[in-house]
Amino acid sequence: MKTFITGATGYIGNQLVKKLLEKDMHLHLLVRNPFSLAIPKHKNISIYKGDILNVTELTRAMQGCSHVYHCAAIARMSSHDRNKFFEVNVSGTQNVLDAAINTGVKKLVFTSSAAVFGPSLNIPLTEEDPRIEAFESDYDFAKHLAENLVREYVAHGLHTVIVNPSRVYGPGLQTYSNAVNRLIMQLMKKSFMLVPDVSQYRGNYTFLDDVVHGHIKAMEHGRAGENYILGGENISNDVLALTIKHFAARSAKIIKCPSAILKILIGISSPFTKDTDFNAAMIKRLHKHRMLCSDKAIAQLGYNITPFETGIETTIKYLKNIHS
Repeated sequence: MKTFITGATGYIGNQLVKKLLEKDMHLHLLVRNPFSLAIPKHKNISIYKGDILNVTELTRAMQGCSHVYHCAAIARMSSHDRNKFFEVNVSGTQNVLDAAINTGVKKLVFTSSAAVFGPSLNIPLTEEDPRIEAFESDYDFAKHLAENLVREYVAHGLHTVIVNPSRVYGPGLQTYSNAVNRLIMQLMKKSFMLVPDVSQYRGNYTFLDDVVHGHIKAMEHGRAGENYILGGENISNDVLALTIKHFAARSAKIIKCPSAILKILIGISSPFTKDTDFNAAMIKRLHKHRMLCSDKAIAQLGYNITPFETGIETTIKYLKNIHS
């Protein structure tokens, strides 16, 4: 069995490639840079230079594959070119789906995001809960549109499954999309950090290895046209920061600042906020619960959740080792 993967040099996709190689699977990887050091050297890998925006390149690389993992995307909340979200995350996904139909692919797993579900109230959201607010970013909306496309292709005879990772962290490539790892690194390096006062709000944090495992299980057991939340524990922002500090053995001060003041500081490029990942849109997102429930994935896929403290401790040891 041959498997086609997009996004093999991304945070989730790269780890997925490594895990599938452990299963002695033969992989076709579509990459823009075939000389990327992120691509594992392995006899079971066939590398194809190309882009998901090019149907011809996609079709050539997908020939002979029975299964597809579509992980490639622009994975960030904002961009100077808003059209890129819809070009890559929506049109690119349609190109992958068309190529899958044309080459006789049997199953496709699409990596979406839990961002499509939006904020929660006081209880965790499930896959069946309606979104309670308008879309907050072009990224969220583009992923929502891509999901609609993926579900439509079930009617064309393609068995598609959608997975929705939450806030992912863990040992892996250091890319822009792993914001939690960047937060860990900042807390390990800095003597203090200025953060918005959003202590009580809870988000869902999931270990990278669990997400990769969930992708593989979704391919094996996922039901056509269904969504599966690949989440972890629901953790408050306070607990997140304190847990990182504990396992990093750091005495860095976390200074909570009223969000209105922090937005002003960001707006004037204050040296106190330089090189942080906070912006006005991100601060707004943090002022809401984003709790999730992964019971469906656990029951139908055999998904497992690594305890939050175990995952954070493992991640910190890894980051210390690669940056020592």
